[in-house]
Amino acid sequence: MERKGWYLVGYDIAHPRRLAKIHYLLKKEGLATQRSLFFVHATETGINSILDKIALIMVLREDDLRAYPVTKPEAVWTNGPNPLADFPVICFDKKQKKTKSKKKKGFLRKILRI
Repeated sequence: MERKGWYLVGYDIAHPRRLAKIHYLLKKEGLATQRSLFFVHATETGINSILDKIALIMVLREDDLRAYPVTKPEAVWTNGPNPLADFPVICFDKKQKKTKSKKKKGFLRKILRI
C-alpha cells in the first residue's frame, strides 16, 4: 500500500482558457495557497495521475508544470498563515451531497490529531 504525502504543485500557463481548466482541476484535488500553487495530498500514483490529466490540457512548448514532494508541511515558510501547520491531517470529502441552498459548502474538512 502506498502512503499518502503532500506535494506542492505549481504551474505557469500561457493561455487563459487552459489556465482556467487547470486551476479548476487542481481546485478539486488540492488546497489552494496562491493563484498557481496548490498543496495536494496524494500517493505517488495519485499525483502522477493528476499531472497526467493536466498534461493533456497543456501545450508543452508554452506552459510549465511542477510538483515537489513536501516532507514536513508544517515547516513550509510562509509570509501569512500556513494552512498545513495548524492541521497536520487534512482530508478531502468528495462525497458531498448537493443542496438546494445558495450557501457554498467547502469540501475541505480539517481534522486535528494530537
